[in-house]
Amino acid sequence: MISLSFEKEITAPICLALGFFDSVHLGHRKLLEKTTAYSAAHKAFSCVFTFDNDMGAFFDKDSKQIFTFNERMEIFEKLGLDIVLYKSFDKIFMNKSAEEFLSELFSSRNIVKIFCGYDYSFGRGGKGNVSLLEKFCKDKGVEVEVISKIEQDGERVSTTLIKELLFQGDLEKANKLLKEPFWTQGAVVHGRNVGHLYGIPTANIEYPKGKILPKHGVYGTIVYIDSTKYKGVTNIGTKPTFDESSISVETFIDGTINDIYGKELKIVFVKYLRDIQKFDSPAALSAQIHRDLNWRY
Repeated sequence: MISLSFEKEITAPICLALGFFDSVHLGHRKLLEKTTAYSAAHKAFSCVFTFDNDMGAFFDKDSKQIFTFNERMEIFEKLGLDIVLYKSFDKIFMNKSAEEFLSELFSSRNIVKIFCGYDYSFGRGGKGNVSLLEKFCKDKGVEVEVISKIEQDGERVSTTLIKELLFQGDLEKANKLLKEPFWTQGAVVHGRNVGHLYGIPTANIEYPKGKILPKHGVYGTIVYIDSTKYKGVTNIGTKPTFDESSISVETFIDGTINDIYGKELKIVFVKYLRDIQKFDSPAALSAQIHRDLNWRY
């Protein structure tokens, strides 16, 4: 898979998936699967267009992404995409009309088919819609395939819904809509250096800026260090037993590990275990963490 900025020319034939894909949920995946399948059958390259920053931040200052651009790149590659076409969302781009965006999209690319969701919008003020896209593409002789609404348990699958579920701690339902568990990755940084109090290896990661932080609590997690998989327990939030009010992401790892400071960890959130609570002593907290590590898939 290769990544290309929006300004780059693509002369080879491409099937293009349009959207933001900030959560790569069930609906996004269906769209991308159709894109890769059509590309393979018609000897074209599958291509997805996305933004490498948080588009929502320009409209909502509290906006956070479910998956960062780098995380999405990893997911796109796993889904078999050939090309990621990316653009930084800024005020100049935000103020382009729908027609201007489409003209630039087609100007230096050999697009043979476009895939998008039924609610896809684009251009200044979101004025561009599927009908406008279909008319523009028809004049270019390019087919547009629109993916219908995807529902799960009677609810429309959306990034907004998944964010609400993560904020509520309903990890099981959120993961179901994402089709894979919510995860993050970051470099291990120095924390409180109190791992010896628990008798368990601990790791604090540098949480990605602009990424949603789920409900504060204790989670059953899977931790990947290099290519090795460990069972873990991750605390998101404060540490009231130590009277610490700062927010951190601290993971207790079930296993023997060497020095991992500076290494990149991938943490997969599988199960919400409990709320954060204050214990009478570090020993009482340690006993609880050992019990937490017995969580089951």
